[in-house]
Amino acid sequence: MKKLLLCASLCFLFLQACQTDHCETPFGEGGILDITQPDVSALCNVGGAVMINRGHKGIMVTRMNYNDFVAFECTCPNDTDVRLQADAVFGSSVLTCPTCGSRFSSLNGTPFDGAATPCPLYEYNTIFDGQYLTIY
Repeated sequence: MKKLLLCASLCFLFLQACQTDHCETPFGEGGILDITQPDVSALCNVGGAVMINRGHKGIMVTRMNYNDFVAFECTCPNDTDVRLQADAVFGSSVLTCPTCGSRFSSLNGTPFDGAATPCPLYEYNTIFDGQYLTIY
């Protein structure tokens, strides 16, 4: 019985490790954005979003409320050579992989469907001081 329990435990840990490895997405440097600059001025408004050319394949940044921003890596977890795109139908709230068709929420990084499920997008940390948004 102990051997069976040990075997089952090891199998579970192995499967968990495989799932974690599958969901690792490369990411890069974030940086500092002055949200008063024209190229990112959409972030001056709550709900505003921009895709910036930083990170591994780009970062989608969305202003959730006055002080809070979310920033997600735009690399598809299923194919890390592909940059996600803002969905034409849903705008900046949905990111779509042009290769595998996976779709993700740019508000919380969760996948809706596609080959990349159940892998969420990599989320960067953010700090906002009233003008400058630091993404790291």
